[in-house]
Amino acid sequence: MKLLDTNVCIDVMKGNAAVVNRIKKHKPSSLCLCTITEFELRQGAERAPKTYQELERSKVALFLSKFDLLSFDSRAAGFAANINAQLLNKGKAISICDVFIAAVALSQGLTLVTNNTRDFSRIDGLIIEDWRK
Repeated sequence: MKLLDTNVCIDVMKGNAAVVNRIKKHKPSSLCLCTITEFELRQGAERAPKTYQELERSKVALFLSKFDLLSFDSRAAGFAANINAQLLNKGKAISICDVFIAAVALSQGLTLVTNNTRDFSRIDGLIIEDWRK
């Protein structure tokens, strides 16, 4: 199973051909999202201009309905604490939401699909794929 990062979800919703073609090659049951990605997508919809918010909320809700959502649970919290401490100690911090997404992937033994390979490659043991390439 593969965990989709927020930027991949946005690529799909915007119709990025390369990413859409890659997602079509997978059964929906082999892909999932986490609640941190749900938060980021819903936040994006809320930040849209007022006249587009309802449309953006609907697009996000429809997209989310197609995938299983994994929660950021206690196990993921333990992974996140370890990841963030290591990155901070090395002076290579990344966004806390990215730490949480990576922690969900690691705690569940999933490959993370992202185009943010620069940040996620800093995390030991995390397997990543970039579908834009």
